[in-house]
Amino acid sequence: MSKIVCNSVEFVLKVEIDKMNPGEAPILKDGKEWKKINVAEKPVYQSNIKQNDAGPTNEETVIVKLKHNEKTESLPYLYTILRMSTDKEVFYIGNLEYPCSFEKTSDKIFDNYTFKAVSPA
Repeated sequence: MSKIVCNSVEFVLKVEIDKMNPGEAPILKDGKEWKKINVAEKPVYQSNIKQNDAGPTNEETVIVKLKHNEKTESLPYLYTILRMSTDKEVFYIGNLEYPCSFEKTSDKIFDNYTFKAVSPA
């Protein structure tokens, strides 16, 4: 499944969330807020349901491209929850039990961040 995604991608660390129920916006701990990722191009979102011996899983992937800047700190690489929006809705990738993992590649012009969340379907 693909969605038309706006250029807005935000994240919080798993430890910054006080409460998160399925189908509801996460409640952040006092003093914590969503951090915006300044993307250079429109993010790519994909979701696939895969059948496994243990049961179906939902594998979500978000790829964002940023302009490379050696002085900029790297984004956190583990245990993040993403907030994205489409033309019609706001949705979340990852949850407290199954947060996003992270990979970064760079060609010294752009940094490509790949977030993956795998959860039971």
